[in-house]
Amino acid sequence: MSETIPFLSESLSQCELTAFGFTLDIARQRLTSKQWNELVDHAQKVGVIEKQTNMMHGAVVNKTENRQALHTSLRSKSPRAPYFDEVQSALGRMKQFAKKVRNGQWRGATGKRITDVINVGIGGSEMGPHAVYHALRDVKQDIHLHFLSAVDGILVDRILNTLDPESTLVVVSSKSFSTRETMVNAQTVDQWLGNAGITSFADRAQHVVLVSAKTDAYKEMNLPEENLYPIWSWVGGRFSVWGAVGLPLLIALGDEKFQAFLDGAEEMDLHMLDTPLENNLPVTLALLSYWNATHHHMQAHCLLPYDERLRMMVAWLQQLGMESLGKTYTPEGGIVQGPTGQGIWGGHGNEAQHSFYQWLREGTGRTSIDIVWCDDPGHNHNHHHCVLTANARAQARALVTRESGYSEYFNAVTAIRISKLTPKTLGAMMSMYEHKTTILATLYGINAFDQPGVELGKRLCRQVEAQVLGE
Repeated sequence: MSETIPFLSESLSQCELTAFGFTLDIARQRLTSKQWNELVDHAQKVGVIEKQTNMMHGAVVNKTENRQALHTSLRSKSPRAPYFDEVQSALGRMKQFAKKVRNGQWRGATGKRITDVINVGIGGSEMGPHAVYHALRDVKQDIHLHFLSAVDGILVDRILNTLDPESTLVVVSSKSFSTRETMVNAQTVDQWLGNAGITSFADRAQHVVLVSAKTDAYKEMNLPEENLYPIWSWVGGRFSVWGAVGLPLLIALGDEKFQAFLDGAEEMDLHMLDTPLENNLPVTLALLSYWNATHHHMQAHCLLPYDERLRMMVAWLQQLGMESLGKTYTPEGGIVQGPTGQGIWGGHGNEAQHSFYQWLREGTGRTSIDIVWCDDPGHNHNHHHCVLTANARAQARALVTRESGYSEYFNAVTAIRISKLTPKTLGAMMSMYEHKTTILATLYGINAFDQPGVELGKRLCRQVEAQVLGE
């Protein structure tokens, strides 16, 4: 049975929201202005901004683990931000160390300049830094980052067999310092350094640094205490790129870019707190996601960046959204009624047109979609950019159109234009999606900051690994 699902533009004259170099075009969302206003009223009633404010001021919002969630403090320049002194102290140490590596003052044990950095970490310790590095790296980098995440020997070989251990710095990043994949990979890299003769306490200290919440982790790796940079219990892994987890970025990209990245995120924090709900970028994205999931029963959300630099944002957003919102229980222990979040997937938009757009265009389903492109290309191939953005604009129209007109199968599209991709606008974009996610948790009545399903998998893996080793 077919149904008529109007576009928002049919009843709302102004469907664009602009701030900080972003333009959100929500004209092709499937609701009326009356329904939109009711959503805004609902957000007001449940206190989404009040709860975001409480989170940023240090309230215990991760109630199942009795923890704060203060990732916003990692990028705040306000002395009133919780843990300001600790954060600034750690950031100062990070910047000082990164500067030494970048200017050649910090060298490998044999005197060689550091040219490569291996980030050993998985999940939040890898996805954020990897996405940012892919977005902001220069065509020719003085220092190259490599990401050893999966406990897969093929990946190990592809990284280690191409590098010189004497000019390589290793950053082992694990909040608990017990994540199985990370510790196995750390041991392998440590052996690789040892095979190159980098074995003494002093030599290893030139090649290995740690990022962890475990304050004595440096002892386990036989390193000096000053080689440890802190992660705090009040920062979740998937929200941690702004702090010491971002140390490899600071080394590879430099202080200016990394600070601009933090500044952009903080500006979005302030926008979220101070902007009326109807013009608030993160609130808008959250309300539309909530509407699409609960009213239109859209179980999937697709991110389609038409920019190579944003390709890895899909994986980052996937973890952020699905690990935060894939919950069965409320913080009080009750069963959640109705959907909680959406499955997030996607790919580079132009390539995806020739892969899965057929399913989006004519498949028997409903999907919400963010199409993202940059007005400034970031390169001199102007014709390429013209064709690329023409495709993005065209698909923003095509993906909401069905040959049979309105039907029970349809998509809802938000077009996100970025005037120019810079460290600052990237930081703002990632902060925007973080706030969208935590606001959605408020709307759904769930805890965005725990991951009990992930922890179960870790426990079972340890059991199975013991069984396999015993066979």
